[in-house]
Amino acid sequence: MKPSTFQTTIENQFDYICKRAMEDERKDYFKHLSRISKREISFSEAGDYLINQFSTVDSYSTDFHLFTLNDFVIGVESEKLGKALKNLTDKKRDILLLYYFMDMNDTEITELVNLSRSTVNRHRTSGLALIKKFMEENAE
Repeated sequence: MKPSTFQTTIENQFDYICKRAMEDERKDYFKHLSRISKREISFSEAGDYLINQFSTVDSYSTDFHLFTLNDFVIGVESEKLGKALKNLTDKKRDILLLYYFMDMNDTEITELVNLSRSTVNRHRTSGLALIKKFMEENAE
């Protein structure tokens, strides 16, 4: 039996609506891809800072020179700096570690090590001078 003209019209309208929906969806998809491609950059164009955010580095206690003072354990990663600190006297090393690694000011350090503020300052500046001398002598 032949379909009626009404049924053929309905089928043609449905066919048109389906094709139109598919075409609109295709256009939306390409717009979406275009928006994404405007924001994307290749890894070769990305800077080191951005790429380093996607990486991690394992660190182990053997990678550090560990210094213990009071209840603090301070790890120094630099090989040269670790050796330079080991060559200092205990007082100078402790003052430098507290000042630069523990972010303590002179007043806090004086209370912790029972020395005057001027003595702490003198130990810190002379310790830095010794470290500088050590680094210059062992420059590679």
